[in-house]
Amino acid sequence: MNSDREYYAVIFMTRLSNSEEGYEEMNQKMIELAKQQNGFIGIESARSEVGITVSYRESLESIKNWKLNAEHTLARNLGRAKWYTSYDLKICKVVSAYNFNKED
Repeated sequence: MNSDREYYAVIFMTRLSNSEEGYEEMNQKMIELAKQQNGFIGIESARSEVGITVSYRESLESIKNWKLNAEHTLARNLGRAKWYTSYDLKICKVVSAYNFNKED
């Protein structure tokens, strides 16, 4: 994600429990819901032993509003109770970004 403007990255790292029933459906629902929120810029995700999702937001207010979203709160509570053995969340300010893609 190239950018000359500052924005925020929310880095969410997870370890799943053995009970993954319903997880993928909820994950997709949350991605679609996040895309509809004011201040959403983009999202990237990868999963192996540890899942990493990075969500990009225009402001700290946008991050706070997403945290307070009722459907997201329900999903977060289900995650704690059912799907995650642990998670780690970091909020970072991105002051510069660039990339390289040989296919470009």
